[in-house]
Amino acid sequence: MEMEKVSVVIPTYNRSTLIERSINSVLQQTYENLEIIVVDDGSTDDTEAVVNSISDSRIRYIKLPVNSGAANARNVGVDYATGSLIAFQDSDDYWRPQKLEKQMAYWREHPEFQMIYCQYNYFRQNRAPVKVPDDELGGAREGEIFEYLLVQNVIGTPTMLINRECFFACGGFDVTFDSIEDWEFVIRFSKKYLIGYVNEVLVDAYFTMGSVSAARSAFYECRCRIIGTYKEELMAAKIFDPVVEALFLKAKRAGLLDIVKRMLILYLQKKDKEN
Repeated sequence: MEMEKVSVVIPTYNRSTLIERSINSVLQQTYENLEIIVVDDGSTDDTEAVVNSISDSRIRYIKLPVNSGAANARNVGVDYATGSLIAFQDSDDYWRPQKLEKQMAYWREHPEFQMIYCQYNYFRQNRAPVKVPDDELGGAREGEIFEYLLVQNVIGTPTMLINRECFFACGGFDVTFDSIEDWEFVIRFSKKYLIGYVNEVLVDAYFTMGSVSAARSAFYECRCRIIGTYKEELMAAKIFDPVVEALFLKAKRAGLLDIVKRMLILYLQKKDKEN
């Protein structure tokens, strides 16, 4: 697996001031057998000029005609990929130089895994970085972690290294999710495959201000949708009540408890009708 090619997919939308740092952090990897596929999701700034100014034959630039969301952009990037392994980077995040090398080394030791992720630092505005997964967080972090992922959102997209065939077998990212599409994907992936973990911070992820209210609403709707989809599995694992309680506590702090309760009821009722 040492010499296998890694296709790194970077979706971007109006991040011309940040995309160069992101791309360079991939180009500076000590594992060099890679290609970078930048999928410009309909940017209206000078993203294309910035990307084309970086002189490296491993970079491919794809411009989508209209903005259609990160999930679709990532799927498009994987369609264009020529490597047998897929990694994802975000246009506002940074990979540490040995990120891919250390993940590949761990994968060689554990070929039973079909995804390898790592710990990352999450930088929120004017706050100290938070490690994800948190060092104090309990639960198994690799192997059969489906139930663990139903509770915890710990696998950031820029930390993933995935077998390309398995990505397709799982159907890729769900383009109907406007938020936490990475969480939904890894839950679905973990139900089918084993996942490995490198317990070291190899990625720095940054919160970038966007439409905060819109993003907040999308998060709660998508989280309710996930809970509705996996209601039976949550009940069987006896974690349905704690998961819902955690959601309601978060919603209460945001002043959205009543709205979120109604959302969850609707998704749970939809699930019951399907059964």
